[in-house]
Amino acid sequence: MLTGKLLKKVIAFTVTVTLCLSFKAYSSNYKPEIVISKEPSNYDFDGEVLKYRLYWTIFHVADSESKVERIGEGRLKIWGRASTAGIASWFQRISDEGYSIWNEKTLCPERTYIFQKEGDYERNRVYTYDLRRKIVKYEKIHPKKKKVQIKFIKIPFLPFEDIVTATFFFRKYGIFKVGKTTVFPLFAGGRFQNVSFKVVDKRKIDTLFGKIEAYKVIPSNNLSPEGAFKRKGKVVFWFSADERHIPIKVVAEVAIGSVSAVLVKAKGKNFDLEKEMEKKKRENLIEKLMSGEFGGE
Repeated sequence: MLTGKLLKKVIAFTVTVTLCLSFKAYSSNYKPEIVISKEPSNYDFDGEVLKYRLYWTIFHVADSESKVERIGEGRLKIWGRASTAGIASWFQRISDEGYSIWNEKTLCPERTYIFQKEGDYERNRVYTYDLRRKIVKYEKIHPKKKKVQIKFIKIPFLPFEDIVTATFFFRKYGIFKVGKTTVFPLFAGGRFQNVSFKVVDKRKIDTLFGKIEAYKVIPSNNLSPEGAFKRKGKVVFWFSADERHIPIKVVAEVAIGSVSAVLVKAKGKNFDLEKEMEKKKRENLIEKLMSGEFGGE
C-alpha cells in the first residue's frame, strides 16, 4: 500500500533518475579522477524539453520534466521538476524542482537551486560555487521556520558536476562507445566523489515513439536512491545513439518492486522526436513499397 512516506521515496528516485544524481558512499581519501571524451557532442542543448512518466511496478506515480535554455553568452540554465501523479496524488502532493546555471568555459555549475515541497513541508537548498577560491557555499533554507543554515565546503578539483548538471555533462562529454567508461567528480549531499558511467551495449529498443537505437549505460554502484527505494540491483540507463544522447528510459531494481522512467516527449530547437519517428516510419513504408517488399508476385 502507498503511504506518504513511501511516496517521498518515489519522488526521491524520480529526481535521481530524471533530474539529479546522488551517491551514498564517501571516502575521506578522495582522489579526483576524470575520463571524458576528447570529441564532445556538438548537439545544441538550448531549447530542449524532455518529459517522463515514472512507474513504480505497474503504477503511474510521478511525472518529470527537464528544460535547457541559454541565458547569456557561455551560460546555460538546466532545469528540472518531478511531482506526484496518478494514484500517488490521492495520498500526498509532492514536488521537487531545481536548476543550475552551468558555465560552458569552466565546465562547472556556478549556482544551483533545489526546491522541495512535500505536503505542508518545504525546504530549499542553494549551492554557490566560488571557483576562484575553490569553495562551495551551501545554504539550507526552511521558509516557514525562517531558518537558514550555512556550510562551506572545499572544492578539490575542477571541473566537477553537481546533482542537476551530471546527466547533462555525461550526455555532452561522455564516451559513447561499447566497453568504454566515463568518469568525473560529482558534488552531492555536501560531498565530492567520482562517479562513472559504463556503456555496455548498443541496440534498438522499444519506445513510445517506435524502435530507437540506444546505448545501454550502467552507472557506478555509489549512485543510488535512499530508503525504501534503495536499489538492490543494477540501474540501467538508455541513451539515444545519436549526437543528442537523449535519455530514453531508466530502469532500476529496488528494495520494493521496481521503478522505471519512460520518455514521453522530446523536443528541441530543430527536432520533435515524435514527428521525427513518424517521418521515418513513412519513409520506411514508401521504401518497402517501392522495392516491392509489400505485394509483388
